[in-house]
Amino acid sequence: FHINKYYFSHLFKKATGRTFVQYVTQERIEKAKTMLAAGHQVQDIAAAVGYEDRRYFSEVFKKSVGMTPSEYKERNL
Repeated sequence: FHINKYYFSHLFKKATGRTFVQYVTQERIEKAKTMLAAGHQVQDIAAAVGYEDRRYFSEVFKKSVGMTPSEYKERNL
């Protein structure tokens, strides 16, 4: 597209109301929720959605959803 990342970020936020990073994070969390509901293990989900560190994934998940991945999994099985 030949636009710099700052201009892209500006356009993305203007169009969606959130930053590109917020969008990607939310997409990752939604995929993780689906995988948790299907019974997958947290460490496998973290890797599948792009987080190398399971602990960091759990922190991001809790911040976004309001509960840990394990708590979410227990409530949705």
